[in-house]
Amino acid sequence: MTPLLQIRDLTRRFGGLTAINAVSFDVRENEILSVIGPNGAGKSTLFKLITSFLATTSGEVLFRGERISDLKPHVVARKGVVRTFQETNIFKDMTVRESVI
Repeated sequence: MTPLLQIRDLTRRFGGLTAINAVSFDVRENEILSVIGPNGAGKSTLFKLITSFLATTSGEVLFRGERISDLKPHVVARKGVVRTFQETNIFKDMTVRESVI
């Protein structure tokens, strides 16, 4: 069975700095995978690459067997690959539902 999400040799460089270096992993249907590391380790950069908010230097992202790494972020989102942004402020005048929509 094809993995739901495949990350293949994903690399991102910013000038002389390599932020992500040949990262590869698969995520299967109903599987939970954690990406952990200290601040500055590249976790956010990895998710920006997966969701096409940031272009890859090399490598590819496949979702349900289809290459999505060269698509625009809104197209990737329509296919079902999305991210949320960490928000540390509490929305005092909003319900929980309103704050996550």
